[in-house]
Amino acid sequence: MWRSITAACCGLALAAAVLSGTAAAAGPGPLPEGPAGPLATMPGGSLAQPPPLAGLSAATARCPAPPYGPRHYAPGTGKTVALTFDDGPGKTTAAVLSILAKYKVPATFFNIGANMAGRPTPVRTEAKDRYVLGNHTWDHPDMTRLSAARQATEMDRANAEQRTLTGTVACVFRPPYGTYNATTLRLAQQRRMSVWLWSVDTEDWKAHGPGSDSAYWVQRIIRLAETEGGRLHHPVVLMHNQAAGNPATVKALPVIIKYFRSHGYRFVTL
Repeated sequence: MWRSITAACCGLALAAAVLSGTAAAAGPGPLPEGPAGPLATMPGGSLAQPPPLAGLSAATARCPAPPYGPRHYAPGTGKTVALTFDDGPGKTTAAVLSILAKYKVPATFFNIGANMAGRPTPVRTEAKDRYVLGNHTWDHPDMTRLSAARQATEMDRANAEQRTLTGTVACVFRPPYGTYNATTLRLAQQRRMSVWLWSVDTEDWKAHGPGSDSAYWVQRIIRLAETEGGRLHHPVVLMHNQAAGNPATVKALPVIIKYFRSHGYRFVTL
């Protein structure tokens, strides 16, 4: 697994990687984003077939022109925090949405195209309730290992699936694993998608299998969110709602929301 660049060397290494077109690792955080896990399946048990790509350019034009390069920190003045959820939708997405609605907190969902096809109802709910839907590719590859054409197809298939389900396309993009190169950034900008990474990694994807919702995992997620996020004025918090579900994240989420709210943060989307 890729190791993150430390804060001390992040600027130089990132600039060199972008200029050379080689892979750039995720921003602040002890590890880049983990694997997405098994993808959602269709009712018959098979993986979703990619959608047709016709007509995407007109829909993409509705997004504002984005800046070049990745961003790590929540927008807005004062103290702001952005909660983000990757790899969905999944078995626990409905529970995440219920908590966000209860506390009246906005969030950004970076969905995988194949998972949207396998679980369309949560995607429509996210759109209806005005959460921000982001592009996280069709099936979560390491983009730096793909040609420009294949990277473009990954982005376009995810946008096509979102358009089919909601009538919209994503204006924000997060590369799987937090890895990207100059080609990734160029393709995202061409599609008018701003690239967002994160500044706080809860590492909640590590909680899987038997005992994944134990007090140990729940408290670990909370601790990482609070200790790392509380040091920043504009944290972007990385969490997950993978196809298989993230029950520890669901249990930790109310505590995380209460922490940031009690410390004067305003919740924003990307």
